[in-house]
Amino acid sequence: MPRLLLLLPQLPQDPASGAARSMRTIAEFLAAAGWSVRALAVTASESATPIAAADFLRGTGATITVRSPNRTVYKHDRPVLEFTGARGIHYQLLDTGAHTAFSWHEAPSQFNRLYQRELADHKPDIVFGYGGHSDDVERWARARAAGCKIVFGLRNHGYKSAAWLRDFAGVLTCSEYLSGVYRNALGLASIGLPSPLDPDETIAPEREPIFFTAINPSIEKGLFFLARLAEELATRRPDIPMLFIESRGSGGLLVQAGLAGGFDLRRHESLMFAPAVPKPAEIFRGTRALLAPSVWDEPFGRVAAEALLNGVPPLVSNRGGLAEAANGGGFVLPLPASLTLETRLPVAAADVEPWLATIIRLADDQEFYAAASARARVAAAVYQPEVIGRRYRDYFDGILKS
Repeated sequence: MPRLLLLLPQLPQDPASGAARSMRTIAEFLAAAGWSVRALAVTASESATPIAAADFLRGTGATITVRSPNRTVYKHDRPVLEFTGARGIHYQLLDTGAHTAFSWHEAPSQFNRLYQRELADHKPDIVFGYGGHSDDVERWARARAAGCKIVFGLRNHGYKSAAWLRDFAGVLTCSEYLSGVYRNALGLASIGLPSPLDPDETIAPEREPIFFTAINPSIEKGLFFLARLAEELATRRPDIPMLFIESRGSGGLLVQAGLAGGFDLRRHESLMFAPAVPKPAEIFRGTRALLAPSVWDEPFGRVAAEALLNGVPPLVSNRGGLAEAANGGGFVLPLPASLTLETRLPVAAADVEPWLATIIRLADDQEFYAAASARARVAAAVYQPEVIGRRYRDYFDGILKS
């Protein structure tokens, strides 16, 4: 039986991280195919609001054993959460308390001891994960010294100087777009496979398509574009509701963006806000269309793929891998060239017109919306578990045999 260790520098079930959830789902594909899969990670999250990991995981149905630390030996040790997930993966999660996914590396010694025990006792054939902190790089070296093959999940732009990636058995990106970025930057050979989606977490069992929904209104996700779009839509068509799902970006940030442009979004009753939810299905239950005007070059655009699986047409910007993720099942719309990550004012009203026109037509024209929804479902075929799961299993089988 092949053995895999999933090694992540954050909570594998992190609702604020598509990358973490994708890596966990890939590991679940392998577990379903008969691999022995274990996971070592921490409870730290990217969420703006701290997550009580034990309670959060119990809410997903996990039965957790909390191993208390023996502080007579290591006085700074913390509890470890241990459980076996519904998909057959055995998890050990070091409780990193109030630390975020970006700060817990300040005290990695206990995590390193857990990791060394995994390598010694369970002898994984492949270590699969990501992380470019100096401690992460040292852990990759330990895996190679232990005779493990490493598959690195490359899902962002942050490794353009990481020549050490060339030494690994495999590098998996989340899109052909991102593979191209690293081919140009490092001469790196990688395989681009779409991010996998968990239907149980993603597909709403029932839908009432009401809201035009934007997730995580932050600067990189188009905060200043969304502020203008919200102002124009709420002013012209107050009968069309917009919903903003908060994560790192919040309703407060959106209001501040509007005030910077001279308008107060708080006066519009058609603009609504909701906190982050554990499962994307909860978002898409009430979503009519998804709005994803990302300013940065998205490596993939997971939310667009999630929308497709629900028959929700995604409206995405023409930047990065979003068009690839939409797979012909959405609307690829322009952003003004002047809109960058340094922009700190809402765009001009004219810049949102193509988006506004599409939203209004999707709201008013039922035949147009039905056709768009049907096209989204057809495009979603590439994300069905039986399709994408087979591609990932074939990839890891090839790494094992190489």
